Amino acid sequence: MNNKILVIGGTGTTGRELLNILKKNQVEFKALVRNSEKAKELEKSGISTVKGTLGDWDRISNVLTDFDTIFLLTGASPENIDHQNGLIDHANSVGVKKIVKISAVVAETGSPVHLADWHGQIEDHLKNSGLEYVILRPHSFMQNMLMSLPTIKEQDVFYESIGDGQIPMVDARDVALASYHCLINNNFNNGTYVITGPSSIGYSDVAKSLSETTNRIINYIKVPSEAHNHGMKAAGLPDWLADDLTQMSKTWAKSNDKPTDDFKKITGCEPRSIHQFTKDYASYFNS
Repeated sequence: MNNKILVIGGTGTTGRELLNILKKNQVEFKALVRNSEKAKELEKSGISTVKGTLGDWDRISNVLTDFDTIFLLTGASPENIDHQNGLIDHANSVGVKKIVKISAVVAETGSPVHLADWHGQIEDHLKNSGLEYVILRPHSFMQNMLMSLPTIKEQDVFYESIGDGQIPMVDARDVALASYHCLINNNFNNGTYVITGPSSIGYSDVAKSLSETTNRIINYIKVPSEAHNHGMKAAGLPDWLADDLTQMSKTWAKSNDKPTDDFKKITGCEPRSIHQFTKDYASYFNS
């Protein structure tokens, strides 16, 4: 398929990896950026950019006329529905053909978890838009471990509240690779795919792998949900987000989530394991 792709959300972990993959494979694309600083940063790496902000719909509509396909990923925010549904509507009105949306494994319209409800509503809107679409629902990212860098570096511990729950964590680099394949061909159009790692693991497994790859003893400390919630709020997370993450942790503590083969179906590759992740990121945890 010969398209020009607009990447929305190209400065985060998944999006930045996607930009690198697109560039490496000489795909025609641009990254949407909100300001000159981000534009300069990406352009130093040879990434073409275009300025625009979701919500500034006159500007966005003008930008969208140059693209056939959109990669859509935005940070968690109460504005998610307005921004993403607005983007879908304006893309439709100017002739964009397809949107590849990064959703969440918990997506469900009407869920008491805000993130799940928002993603569910956006998925519904996209499915009913008449556009070609691909929805990717990644499970919990291995890269979330980077948020525990301070305690891992200083105390050789990290804290979580899912107890002995096991989930098929996924490497964000694999989500980017799956996104790439969905952007460049039509084989997966009008489908929803759950992207996971190769196996369901607990945080004790993460601690073991970190210990092996950093040559240190890293311990996983189980904390009660309420204490974790308080700690997240004290660290500055919005109340709604801390509450969402707490509820998700409670669910995953009892989880029976299993890995899927959707990543392999899309890419033809095996997903990265937690050991591969900790090996590749060992310098982050040791620096």
